[in-house]
Amino acid sequence: ISVQDRGFQFADGVYEVVRFKGSRFLWLDEHLARLERGLTALAIPGVGSRDRFTRVLPELVRRSGSGEGSIYLQVTRGPAPRDFSMPISAVPTELAYVAPQTFFTWDQVLAGTTACLMEDIRWTRCDIKAICLTAAVLGKAVAAERGASEVIWVGPDRLVREGGSCNLFVVRGGEVWTHPADRHILAGVTRLRVLEIARESGVVVREEPVTAEELLVADEVFLSSTLRDLLPILRVDGRPIGRGQAGPVSLRLAERMRAVVDRELSADG
Repeated sequence: ISVQDRGFQFADGVYEVVRFKGSRFLWLDEHLARLERGLTALAIPGVGSRDRFTRVLPELVRRSGSGEGSIYLQVTRGPAPRDFSMPISAVPTELAYVAPQTFFTWDQVLAGTTACLMEDIRWTRCDIKAICLTAAVLGKAVAAERGASEVIWVGPDRLVREGGSCNLFVVRGGEVWTHPADRHILAGVTRLRVLEIARESGVVVREEPVTAEELLVADEVFLSSTLRDLLPILRVDGRPIGRGQAGPVSLRLAERMRAVVDRELSADG
C-alpha cells in the first residue's frame, strides 16, 4: 500500500465489518450494499467491488483457519500525489483481513455495559461509514476516563443520536425509540434487524429521537452493532437506567436476535 494512498493521507475511504462463522457470513449482502452506497457518496469508483469481495472472502476465511470472527473491509480512493482535489486516474485500494474472535455470551449480555453522554463532535455525514474515526477515538477515550465503555453522541438540540460504534435504542413505556436513519447516524445493518425483530414481537417502534434527559429516566437503554448484537446499557453518566439491570424488553429482543444470528450462521442455513 503506497504511502501516498489517500486513505492514509486523507482518510478518503469507506469500510465495513462483517461477522462470520465457519463458511457463513452474517448479512454479507447488506454490508456490501452499504459499502457501495458509501463509495457512491464519496464518488470513489467501486464498480465490481461487491463481486470481488463475494469471491475473495470465503477463500480469505479458509486460508486464515479461523472458525469464527470478523472480516474488516476497506476501499480507499487509492494512491495519488497529495492534493485536496479528487484525482481522476487513481485506482482504488481494496483491503480485507480476518480478525479471529469469539462473541458475547448470554452472561455478558446480562451483565450489560455502561456509557456516557458527550456532545457530538463528528461531521454531518454520519450516514457514510467513512474511515475517518478520530471523533470516535476521542469519544471512547472520554468514556474510558469516566469509567464507561461507550460514548453516546448528543446533538446541539440535546437529542440523542447514537454511540461511538453502535446504534442506540431507548425503551419508554414498553415502546422502543431510536433516532431515524438520517445523516446524523449510521443506518446499521444490525439496527435494521433489531427493528424488524421488535415489530415481529409486537413491540411498538418509534423512529424518533429522545432527549438526553429523557434517556436518563428511561426504563431501558440498549445498543446494537455487528460485533455486539444487542447489549443492554445499565448505567449512563454513572446513573442507573431503570433498575440498573437488563430489562424485559431488551432481554426479549436479545434472545430473539441471538436466535436469528445463530440461524443465519448455522451450517445448514
